[in-house]
Amino acid sequence: MTVRGAAQQVAVEIVARLADTDRVLSVVTARSNLDHPPGMPPRSPWSPLSLSDGHPGLALLFAEFAHGDARYRAHAHAHLAAAGRALVSSPSDGLFAGLPAVAFAARCAQQTPDDYSNLLRPVEERLTAGLRARLTAEAERLDAGMPGMPGPVYDVIGGICGLGRYLLNWAPAAPDLLMEILAYLVRLTDPVSAHGHVVPGWWVRGAPSLGQQAHYPRGHFNLGLAHGVPGVLALLALASEAGAEVEGQSEAITRIVEWLLGRRIDDHRWPAAIPFDAEAVGAFVTESSGPGWCYGTAGVARALFVAGRALDRADWQRTAIHALLGAVRDTKTMSDFGLCHGWAGLLHIAWRTTLDSGDQALADHLPELVNRMVEGFDSTVPFGYRSDDAGGRRGPHRAGFLEGAAGIALALHSWASGSGPASPWESALMLS
Repeated sequence: MTVRGAAQQVAVEIVARLADTDRVLSVVTARSNLDHPPGMPPRSPWSPLSLSDGHPGLALLFAEFAHGDARYRAHAHAHLAAAGRALVSSPSDGLFAGLPAVAFAARCAQQTPDDYSNLLRPVEERLTAGLRARLTAEAERLDAGMPGMPGPVYDVIGGICGLGRYLLNWAPAAPDLLMEILAYLVRLTDPVSAHGHVVPGWWVRGAPSLGQQAHYPRGHFNLGLAHGVPGVLALLALASEAGAEVEGQSEAITRIVEWLLGRRIDDHRWPAAIPFDAEAVGAFVTESSGPGWCYGTAGVARALFVAGRALDRADWQRTAIHALLGAVRDTKTMSDFGLCHGWAGLLHIAWRTTLDSGDQALADHLPELVNRMVEGFDSTVPFGYRSDDAGGRRGPHRAGFLEGAAGIALALHSWASGSGPASPWESALMLS
């Protein structure tokens, strides 16, 4: 069997294992499958309204397969219906939970403009109302001269960038609001003064995550595509390519790229975050965040590549490809198969960039990544792959999109197809 055939076979097997919704729920919600986050009570990885590990994420998988085989439409619809029944009245913070997650999955499942229109109309109204409120709060903060934000308000997972990507896909929902988002992000790249130093305006006053405050007493600058300024860069660049531009957008893109290029480690890696005090004095951070999508080389490199394409900067594109080559050659820190920080994310980003660039050196490495994923499939595990870690902090079975089996199947299926996805699921990751 060819490598492509083996990849597709694994993807189809995962889909078959995820088709029985009752069985999936019994596995992911079992007491033996709880996560144990440090300092917090044990909890299930499953959240019904999550794009990461919930009904919307599984709907993405079946929606993609349904574009090629109508038999899968019923499974996508079943997950959307389950999510619809769980909806609450108020919008969540970002694309990966609540109303936006359901709306994104429904849009990906659409095969005609009228599909799910009764669901989408009220959901998008509430989504845009919540987003306008967040933009208003940020405008008031910036107008008042208050540098820094309490958390990554702009991020892809829970913030403004993820919702901006939704509007960029389906701008008729609120074209003026998309322009407001772009103007806000451009303004966010203006330098600010804080603690006696001039620093980039995307400074976050808190730590990247709970329990890290001692390492980031004055906050940080985030370099992850999921939570940091690479997400801002990707959205600005993708919007420019789509013809959605505001004043200063090209300059903002250049400002972010130059900042990122100045903080590389060994020319092809990046830290996850830089403490305020290190950035303020120009101290070099040498701890790499690995090759992942959420934090690491793959995510940053993809954002750089799209920026280079948008502004016709071949040098940025070459830098991005060089970084990706470094990532696919150095996977010793990989211990996970998912999209977020594992093999599937690295494969999909490398494949998408190969498809866009035609780079043969990068293409030559893809079968190695696919073989590693195919060999990792375990038929004795409910969804084919385990997601627990050596420290016992994570439950062993995840069905979802971002860290689970659905995302692995999407990456393998996309590579095996040899062409771009039939639905825009990858735009949730800010990759296209």
